[in-house]
Amino acid sequence: MNTKIRQGQFEVIDSFAIRNRDEFYLIGQLKEGTIQEKWFINVPFNKSLSMTVRIKAVEEVELSSEENKYKLIIVSSDSEEIDLMLGLNIGSEFLDITIEGKD
Repeated sequence: MNTKIRQGQFEVIDSFAIRNRDEFYLIGQLKEGTIQEKWFINVPFNKSLSMTVRIKAVEEVELSSEENKYKLIIVSSDSEEIDLMLGLNIGSEFLDITIEGKD
C-alpha cells in the first residue's frame, strides 16, 4: 500500500538556493490539489527513486514581467542538501505534494 497519498501537484518552473539562509526555493504553480507548510514535496532522482523534502513555507510571488502569480516553496537545507538539489536541476517538471514523508 502506498503511504504517500498525493495531496497536490506542483509545476516547478525553476529552483534556486540562498546559501547564507540555508534555504532552497522552488518557484511554480500549484496545478491541482493543495499545499501546506510542514507537508512534503517529492523530488525524483529517477523513475524509481525519490526523496521527500519538508516544506518550511509557501509564499505567493509576482514577477514584473508576467501577470501570473506564482507560489514559492521554501525548504530548509544544509550545504550538502543545497548541492544535491542544485545538482538535480529541478525545473520544468511536476512534483507531488504529500502529507507524509521523511526529513
